[in-house]
Amino acid sequence: MYYALSKFYFPLLKNRLKKLMRFCDIEKDEDRSVGKSVLGALLFTIVFTTFLSVLVRPAINTLIILVVVLFFVGQMVAYAWFLLRADAKARFVDDILPDVLLLMAMNIKSGMTTDRALIMAARPEFGPLEKALGRAGRQILAGKEIKYALLDISSKIKSTLLDRTIRLVIEGIESGGEISSLLEQTAEDIQSTKLVQNEVRGNLLMYAIFIFFAVGFGAPMLFGISTYLVSSIGTQFSAFDISSGGGQTAKAIQVSPEFLVMFAMIALAITSFFGSLIIGVVKGGSEKSGLKLVPILITMSYIVFFSVRLGVSSIFPAIG
Repeated sequence: MYYALSKFYFPLLKNRLKKLMRFCDIEKDEDRSVGKSVLGALLFTIVFTTFLSVLVRPAINTLIILVVVLFFVGQMVAYAWFLLRADAKARFVDDILPDVLLLMAMNIKSGMTTDRALIMAARPEFGPLEKALGRAGRQILAGKEIKYALLDISSKIKSTLLDRTIRLVIEGIESGGEISSLLEQTAEDIQSTKLVQNEVRGNLLMYAIFIFFAVGFGAPMLFGISTYLVSSIGTQFSAFDISSGGGQTAKAIQVSPEFLVMFAMIALAITSFFGSLIIGVVKGGSEKSGLKLVPILITMSYIVFFSVRLGVSSIFPAIG
């Protein structure tokens, strides 16, 4: 079943999704994993469509469009999950990379060869790098050229810092430089860069907090109050006919409450999505790091939106 469902995944994203799976250490039965993501998208579409149908009761044409959009969103959610998983692995590697380089430098200084230094640097606490370093060391022992064995490490981990470090080490080896000193200097540079990045992120933290509260509380409060008042006032004015001077009767323009709620929910979802990306850029330096905030902000904004509508309707029942 999973292999049949994998054919329904968007072709443009399918190869990129398989590449992300390799970064997530999913190298076997990639089509089966793609099929599972399609099944997840279908379940997401069914659940969310049922929820909106009970809450808003959209027209049949709107419902069909909603199903197509939600199925696309569900597949993007699956893609984002693998992307976040690969990025989390890369961030962990970036954090422990200076320790790995220093350990390798110590091993080389103690008289070990490069392949032996790689194998001995493969410690369990290094997580994903443990298997990568051990595999590279065994490949070198088996006769593989050290350049390609090292490049194989970065091909399994989605880390720009790791890739640049490995290429720098390869250049040092090919130029005949002292590898231990190069590794130590590279580790010190990485640590200094991380200190500067952490200081900058600390200074920008207030901006991220402001955006979070604006998107999670401010926008849904305004939408909750405005949609209730507009629908209530529109309902009152729809009962009156305004006669013009020529004897003609002009009817008030009616906007259904369901349309207003649907419009507010779509607007809040879009605002939450882009607000999360902005927070990711401000706080983490990459918009991808803000993707994990999307479901949190959407859920929070919907809770605030419907709570405010319920509160306003209880305070001003005469308007409705």
